[in-house]
Amino acid sequence: MKVLIVSKTHMNTGVCVGGITFDGRFVRLLDNNGHNQSDDCPFKINEAYDITFIEKQNPTPPHIEDILVQSSKYVGRLKDGISMIDFITKRNISICRGNIDNLFDKALKFTTNGSGYINSSKIPQNSVSFWIADKDLIKSIDSKGKVRYKYQTDDPWSSEIQIKYVGLQPTEDIIPKGTLLRVSLARWWSPNDVEVENRCYLQLSGWYK
Repeated sequence: MKVLIVSKTHMNTGVCVGGITFDGRFVRLLDNNGHNQSDDCPFKINEAYDITFIEKQNPTPPHIEDILVQSSKYVGRLKDGISMIDFITKRNISICRGNIDNLFDKALKFTTNGSGYINSSKIPQNSVSFWIADKDLIKSIDSKGKVRYKYQTDDPWSSEIQIKYVGLQPTEDIIPKGTLLRVSLARWWSPNDVEVENRCYLQLSGWYK
């Protein structure tokens, strides 16, 4: 099956590679053992591959996109003049538009420091989404030196929402509103030292011009 690579993100081990099949399905390309791809994997954003794969057995929602790559063959790049939004629109892939609250079936909740997440109270259909935001995203650096992008809510009493950036493309100080973004939900996780339920946290994978 032909797959267009749309994202590569940092992980604790290896990289997470996201794609879209040519018939419009979100996929996450794991290796044949079900692990993240290695840092030196050949897949690059905007490249297309003919991939033989098997489905991951018993996926845990919302991470239903996982496939185990058995073999891959490079077939070319997205042609000049065809944008990512052209590619996904032609395949009837939905794009979330407007306020951040609209993302992930309106299942997002927010911590006091502005991090978005879902929990088991409402699980969206997918763990990835394309989004065209109604506001600029402003780059910031957190206390751990990690890049986050701030989204200012309409509520003057609410703190800014901060989205962790996990992509590999160079950062920009401002990502203008109206830009096509790819966002995702991290794997289920809870800290060991705090009594908090398992959550999937919102993260920014990248953007397209």
